[in-house]
Amino acid sequence: MSATLVIVLRAISLLAFATPRLFSVSGRRQALRTHSGQSYCDHVPVPANFTAFALFFLSLLTFPGTLEGYAALLLAMTGCPLALAGSSLVLRARMELGSAWSFVPVADEAMGLVTTGPYRFVRHPIYLGLSMLALGQTLAFASWPALFVLLAGISPTFVWRAAAEEKLLTAVFGERYVLYRRQTKMIIPHLL
Repeated sequence: MSATLVIVLRAISLLAFATPRLFSVSGRRQALRTHSGQSYCDHVPVPANFTAFALFFLSLLTFPGTLEGYAALLLAMTGCPLALAGSSLVLRARMELGSAWSFVPVADEAMGLVTTGPYRFVRHPIYLGLSMLALGQTLAFASWPALFVLLAGISPTFVWRAAAEEKLLTAVFGERYVLYRRQTKMIIPHLL
């Protein structure tokens, strides 16, 4: 019985990752449109981040922990809600961005600087949510290789992407963004 519950919780954690992806189709269309005067940031971190996630899922599905035992059930029961919370944060942050969201960061004055919703607490809530989602899946699957990819691949590419975005946003919004940076943590509320 506990093995079945572990499988169900693992499946739910994978579905939690799929949910924001289903809503990203409209964002892709938005990213393909261009506006005059729009500023684009460094695109290199994006494929690096996608590659890290591909390695993550490969290691997650190739090297899952056992389905049996109390530890497997406890990890799945901890990881699944964390993955769901991360997915919810990603969806909420994307809704707050509206048409300003895209895979490749784009900014201009017409889109405006979003500082509401989850952006009141952190400058990059989507990366926080995706990190929570990946950590939740790592726990649900009890996969040490996936944890390694999360720490050595996904997290560094999020930092890289965030730095590129911050450079772009500072160039576009100037002092407004500098003030926002002083008032808001980068990715972890009240800490970092």
